[in-house]
Amino acid sequence: MIQDFCAYTTIEQPCEILQVIKKSKFYGRLFPAQTPEEAQAVLDACKKQYWDASHNCSAYVIGRMGELSRCSDDGEPQGTAGVPMLEALKKSGLTNVLAVVTRYFGGTLLGAGGLVRAYTSSVSEAVKAAQKICFQPMDRFRIVFPFPLWGRAEAALRGEGCRILSTEYTDRVCVEVHLPPGAQEQLIKRMAEISAGGVCPEFLRTEYARIELGGEVNLL
Repeated sequence: MIQDFCAYTTIEQPCEILQVIKKSKFYGRLFPAQTPEEAQAVLDACKKQYWDASHNCSAYVIGRMGELSRCSDDGEPQGTAGVPMLEALKKSGLTNVLAVVTRYFGGTLLGAGGLVRAYTSSVSEAVKAAQKICFQPMDRFRIVFPFPLWGRAEAALRGEGCRILSTEYTDRVCVEVHLPPGAQEQLIKRMAEISAGGVCPEFLRTEYARIELGGEVNLL
């Protein structure tokens, strides 16, 4: 079994919110980014598109455990934009995500505290607006049953918390299922019970299952 899999939450599509604070416009944007290079390319594109903005401040968190991070004040007073944005991202629990807050200055100074609050809330509100997806590690098994056992076997699989991914019917029934890591022993025991020792699940691999809105929708 692969041991270095861990669940993580990210976003699939960019999202944007707008806040107007003392006449300054703050556009909070989130983008999916798998690598620092991808994040930098997206940031460069934002700066090119919004070249007339006062600032395009940024922060990213990348890696399944959020092990890579970086931020930039982009000309705002040191520590008033990038760091608060990064802290808001870390607090959200998201990873593989880039935050860019584009500011159009409205003529009124906000002060250091006001800037920190504005940049923090711009990221926090974008996080609220984003459609989030969770990738969870699952063990994938193939199990082959004699056809007469399938009714009992299907009920047993669902009772053990398996998610049936595919079913092939011939003179036998061949299924592939997902099971949370660590549950293999109980699965083997249960299949042996209903088949008098004739059925043994075959472990295929550990892989990521994408969880969205309470349902598994895709695999990596």
